[in-house]
Amino acid sequence: MLTGYAHALGKVAYVVGLLATAAAGTIAMATETFTDVKLEGAELTAPVPSLGLRALRTEVFQKESTAWFEQRWGLRGYAVRADNTLGVELFHETRVDQDAVVGRDGVLFTRDDLAYVNRNDPPDQTIALARRFARLQTQLLERGTVLLPVIAPSKTSFHRDAIPTAWRRRGAFGQSDKNLYGAFVGTLEESGALFVDGRALLRAEVDAATTQPEDVFARPARHWGLAAACRVLQASVDTVRREIRELGDEQIDCKATLDRNPSVDHVNFDIFKLLNTWKAKPAAVDVDVLVGQQSGDRLHVPTLYVGSSFVWAFAQVTRERGALNPALCYFYDESVHDPLTTRFVKKVEPFTDTWRADTLARRLIIVVILETYLPVDGVKFLGELEAEIDSPHPP
Repeated sequence: MLTGYAHALGKVAYVVGLLATAAAGTIAMATETFTDVKLEGAELTAPVPSLGLRALRTEVFQKESTAWFEQRWGLRGYAVRADNTLGVELFHETRVDQDAVVGRDGVLFTRDDLAYVNRNDPPDQTIALARRFARLQTQLLERGTVLLPVIAPSKTSFHRDAIPTAWRRRGAFGQSDKNLYGAFVGTLEESGALFVDGRALLRAEVDAATTQPEDVFARPARHWGLAAACRVLQASVDTVRREIRELGDEQIDCKATLDRNPSVDHVNFDIFKLLNTWKAKPAAVDVDVLVGQQSGDRLHVPTLYVGSSFVWAFAQVTRERGALNPALCYFYDESVHDPLTTRFVKKVEPFTDTWRADTLARRLIIVVILETYLPVDGVKFLGELEAEIDSPHPP
């Protein structure tokens, strides 16, 4: 008898607890007297529900109301973090709507990178991209500008053993090594184009045990480490010396030390923050701090960086080591940023006089091609270059 009463009371307490929590969050939302915890990452803002007979009849209003309420509920941050903590800590899994995925040994991945390593696309588009680079490179060399594709590796190329079995697609896992990355590199080589293979360079260091995979990609990071990126940028300088003779033989000093107690706001924790759990930060994660000498005057050549967020490491080297200045960054070929101040300068506006000066007057254009985004990375910028170079202009 007592056991039955206890069971019933437990159910009542559970329901009362749920109702009390729901009410507390609703009151907090309505009165704005309680500050919820912040959630990391971007999400689309749920629109204000559109009330009307048609919206009610088609249940659009009901769906929009639910989405709007859930996104603004006063205790949403606490609830999401509690739920995520249980999933990650107990089951080593994330929700399907999260971009972060928990791998083995504490390695975190993005869904983009995991999708890439399982892609088995035919190589045709990737081969075409490489040939476009080779053709444009030749055309721009005649104008005194070096267009240099630089391959930034996917994290899955350095932490492949940490990919969970459930994320290994049978018959497709690892095929992108040949059909995407391999096709791109192979075609550039066959075309005699100048390029830098950041994946091969850094893999060679790992295979020689001079670098650890964690030095290239920290366990909780999406982006490559600063010192590793610096060495790839140095390889870029070596690759273009014959065409840009004013570079001489000067080197970028990529010497670095380690900060063993970095802030969780450092880029090395970018995937971890997307987990939105109650954990403060992972243990034993170091970050690179460049401590080498400043670059001399010979490394000051007008440079343009084009690409996704992987260009920020190059911009940081430019800022901290003074190499390849004056420089600009075309972030996703949409916005222009100054590497020295990290500030947004303006929008990219192709085919204007300002754009021509910012782009075609450079001695060096580095287009960072993230392996994960083959064969679409850089396509927009290449299309603009082709249209500008191939179109006749009045004298």
